Amino acid sequence: MPSGVHLTVHGARGSAPTSGRDVVRYGGHTTCFGVDGVDGRQIIFDCGTGMAFAAALRHEVPTEYHVFLTHYHFDHLQGLQFFSPLYDEQHRFVFYGRPPEGLTLAEAIRGVFRPPWFPVDIDDDVERRRYVAIGDEPITLDGFEITHTTLRHPQGVTAYRIDRGNRSVVIATDHEAGEPDADARLTALAAEATVLLHDAQYTPGEYDAYRGWGHSTWRDAVAAARGAEVERLILTSHDPNRSDAAIDDIVRQARREFPLVDAAREGMRIAL
Repeated sequence: MPSGVHLTVHGARGSAPTSGRDVVRYGGHTTCFGVDGVDGRQIIFDCGTGMAFAAALRHEVPTEYHVFLTHYHFDHLQGLQFFSPLYDEQHRFVFYGRPPEGLTLAEAIRGVFRPPWFPVDIDDDVERRRYVAIGDEPITLDGFEITHTTLRHPQGVTAYRIDRGNRSVVIATDHEAGEPDADARLTALAAEATVLLHDAQYTPGEYDAYRGWGHSTWRDAVAAARGAEVERLILTSHDPNRSDAAIDDIVRQARREFPLVDAAREGMRIAL
């Protein structure tokens, strides 16, 4: 297990959380990744249900949480509703993301705290919560350089690259391959990265039934890894109906085309 600073997978399911005996190894929580090992701050990517249940993200001492959102579909926000530090006055939050069309970033996030869909609202506390609409410039935070680009997904999605020293991790969740400009942007963002986390919700045989839903196949992920010449590929956004055994089978097939392939699982740690 790597020591020092690392990215931890707290949730890797796409679309909806799931549970049962056949999803124990990879986990059933929706997307959330946390950067650990930074004093006084916590860096989080997406707020799926993995966020709500990750003890590693909760701190007893005052903490500043920097939360980067890929997009605003419910499976990437619903963990925030049950993340207890959000309601604790000793903690501060800075949210980053591209605002969806017609809404501010604050409005998009607060939209999940609204009746009749949720009983608890969050107040507009500017002292404890700030909202940063990202543009084209990279973000520097605690020795990390975080760059980003837009990819292909209904209502839009942002991919992030985290660089620290000579290591880099790219998060490209909820991306549907096949649009040349978006694929080219991903290739540029992920160029020679250490690790690429790439959407692989579907198998090639399933894809036609879900074309336009905003997700890729494992073969698309392999093509992206090859095109960007990354060292290691990690498949993520697992279909909620996909069992551990079925994910194992996908990994075996992908390794025939790109040897350094794994599937994201809860608790996986990636050195930074």
